[in-house]
Amino acid sequence: MQSSRVKGISCILDSDIVIDFLRGRDYARKLLERWAGEGLLGISTLTQLEIYQGMKSGEEKTTSVFLDGLISVTVDVPIARRAGKLLGELRSKRVTVGIADAVIAATALQLGAPLLTNNVEHYPFPDLNVIRGFEL
Repeated sequence: MQSSRVKGISCILDSDIVIDFLRGRDYARKLLERWAGEGLLGISTLTQLEIYQGMKSGEEKTTSVFLDGLISVTVDVPIARRAGKLLGELRSKRVTVGIADAVIAATALQLGAPLLTNNVEHYPFPDLNVIRGFEL
């Protein structure tokens, strides 16, 4: 069983932050510069999927270069199991969250890293340290 612990990751980036950075939003550039000073920037492999799904024509080279500079955390067994438990806990409270968001949250939790996102409402997990990108 592969370990989902990756040393040196300062935060996990949600897809909205990555997209805003790639589209040249100033807040996203400043945010990533700040967190890169704290350590490595990480993303879930599911975030890679989300980015490529929404990529526009002509953006592939820039997108690939940027994503290749991040630490991509593979969805391993501990992350998958944690995501399943998170979804089960919310279901018992009649709260629905997407599987991808649960996996991204589980990735951050497994690494003990905050999740940077502007979609705070997608992550109603009590133990998750969610940081809204716009607020930094």
